[in-house]
Amino acid sequence: MVKKIAWISRHNMTEDQIADLRRIYGSDVVIEKHDITATSYKDVIEASKGADIMAVVLPPNILADLVNPRNNKKPVIRAVSNREKTGNLVINSATGQKEAEYRFVHGGWERIKKIEIIVEKL
Repeated sequence: MVKKIAWISRHNMTEDQIADLRRIYGSDVVIEKHDITATSYKDVIEASKGADIMAVVLPPNILADLVNPRNNKKPVIRAVSNREKTGNLVINSATGQKEAEYRFVHGGWERIKKIEIIVEKL
């Protein structure tokens, strides 16, 4: 069965991210990009109406509402990135000092099942 994934992000998905989704959900997975700035979980629900899965880049408060089973029954996933040294040195524009250069590489996908935000008013 073909899985339809709504990609909710202003960024394009990398080839590694796409290949990994194909590994997880099958080679015929369909990815639809939705370049929206969500102000509520409702924006994400609306954008991903026809999708089976939501792949998202969202702030914690919206993510917490989105994975709440009272608000949404669809799986919510997000990409994990690893920070790796490139082996190059670069000049830090803030300090003028040489420092190691890093790049972000795809480290996998994770399904978000629950987010609990506990705050203390200051």
